[in-house]
Amino acid sequence: MKKITALVLLNWFISAGFSQTILNTDGLNDANNVYLFSLTEYCKSLDSLESRDIYVIKKDFIGNTWPKAIGKYSIHYVQSAQEYRRIIHGNKESTRVVGIGNLELRDGTFFVGVIPFRATLIRSRVHLANGGGLNVYFQYDPEGQGLIFSRNEWTGI
Repeated sequence: MKKITALVLLNWFISAGFSQTILNTDGLNDANNVYLFSLTEYCKSLDSLESRDIYVIKKDFIGNTWPKAIGKYSIHYVQSAQEYRRIIHGNKESTRVVGIGNLELRDGTFFVGVIPFRATLIRSRVHLANGGGLNVYFQYDPEGQGLIFSRNEWTGI
């Protein structure tokens, strides 16, 4: 009986230790939100020589309690053209602004695109240019009824 109990406990500890987090799209302020997870993956992929400030375009699916820092990066959420102008002026006429795309499904795989834009001002208008981005891929887990991180991949130029 002790051997069976030990095997059951060992199996439970192994499966709990190696299980992946089920991610969702519902809880905007939930740490297991696919959009926040994708932003975190983007921050992990950055070169340490880059700016420590990341400006994120605020959309409807970005929660109000999302973190102000991820790892060594300060996260700033911007929404209005006035905020963009202030940030660009404060960063020598150019800065990087990050957009988080909607959750998409292609060929049975879910993904969220995280796209860095170079933001500049030309004649008082904000211009955004990009050369690619990071796609964060997920697989649907029917048992957990949610999404599980699969991989990420840089795309573009």
